[in-house]
Amino acid sequence: MSTRSRLLTRGVLIVVILAALALAVQLTLAQSPGPEGEISEPAPNAADAGVYGGIPIQGRLTDTNDRPIDGYRSITFSLYSGISDVTPVCFDKDYVDVENGLFSTMLGECASAVNGQQLYLGIQVEGDDEMVPREPIYPVPYAFSLRPGAVISATRNNSPLLHVENWSTTGRGIRSYAMSETGSNYAVVGASRSVDGYGGYFYNNGGGTGLYGKVSGETASASYAVHGESTALLGRGVLGESTSTGGGMGVVGMANRGTGVVGDSDQNNGVWGETGEASGNYGLYTEDNLYSANLHTTGATMQVVQNGGSTTLEAGDVVVFSGMGEPAKKGGEPVIQVAAADTTNSTAVAGVVHCRYDVTAVGEPDEPRGVVTPAGPARPGDYLLVVVRGPAQVKANAVGGALQPGDLVATAGAAGIAARAAMVELGGTEIAIPGTVLGKALEPLEEGQGFIHIYVTLQ
Repeated sequence: MSTRSRLLTRGVLIVVILAALALAVQLTLAQSPGPEGEISEPAPNAADAGVYGGIPIQGRLTDTNDRPIDGYRSITFSLYSGISDVTPVCFDKDYVDVENGLFSTMLGECASAVNGQQLYLGIQVEGDDEMVPREPIYPVPYAFSLRPGAVISATRNNSPLLHVENWSTTGRGIRSYAMSETGSNYAVVGASRSVDGYGGYFYNNGGGTGLYGKVSGETASASYAVHGESTALLGRGVLGESTSTGGGMGVVGMANRGTGVVGDSDQNNGVWGETGEASGNYGLYTEDNLYSANLHTTGATMQVVQNGGSTTLEAGDVVVFSGMGEPAKKGGEPVIQVAAADTTNSTAVAGVVHCRYDVTAVGEPDEPRGVVTPAGPARPGDYLLVVVRGPAQVKANAVGGALQPGDLVATAGAAGIAARAAMVELGGTEIAIPGTVLGKALEPLEEGQGFIHIYVTLQ
């Protein structure tokens, strides 16, 4: 299909034809489709050269009496953004050989201006005025906007510049290959200059996967299905976020035989986990065994237990072992039971109550969450967290003597209360009764009863 127009100036009549058929580009398939994830070798006749960046124009030049003109003529072709704009986007001046009124030329200088926006062609023959009206550029020449190295540029609010749809159940919207087997090449690059923007945005509103990365084949070095990198001071290489109010997961790592998640840092934390819960439970949670070559913490080590006594327990109570209960979860281990300490220097001392605990709030990763450490006392049968090592605030009294930092602490006669440990003489040396020590005082308690910090270290 061609676009044909008769343009009139003072002494020359020109019929301009934008040669649509001349714009057709023959594409050579560089690789066969192949199975998913596989790329075949380029075809032997694959061309490396890009499409020639020119817009072909053909026309017939006559005088006002419709007599054909012969010889060379200077013709200026200009492209405008508007039909009445004064300043052209670009222009191309050619000396055209006219034979029996017919000529053919190529707009090479203006090819880069065809980027998807509406343009209008203006024509001026030698010293005459530019012909009117200007000729609109119709869709066919815009194929140049898809040539190698082309730029598609426009401003479209909330609308894409390129929209691709494939309705096949096994289709692909866009497929891109970086064919070289060496060098740092990229199949797809996305970038955003806005602080609130995204270099790439993928979503699946049908409940599937928004972004899928896959690495196949054995390599001598580490390979990554997804690699996130940040050079910003407070940046994140990868951010996983779940905004569901009923649960969900920010990041999930799975491996058949390898490691699900690896955290590595040259100078800082390999893995950082935190929670918005005021209780701090849990920045990092696992139901499996936890291995660490070394452990540094400013907090305490706690044990999930069950109130096996007949009275309620609250933060700061000293507890003793009272038996074993049923598993908190089906197929789990039996749970340790505790009760408020009510004898002096008990050898069954177990630790200090930290808070109540809800075992149902830490179910499977994709289950809705409750509050892990709800407020209030733990009634008989409830679960709770007990500090078995590290700092804890405990209910204490000075009935057995004033407490000073470093003094050994044991159970008192009053329910759930700590006191100075009883000492016995053995071989001329005073020692605490074996098995009765709850920990060591970190704060003094000169008289009466109150809360003090101790360091729980059962002996």
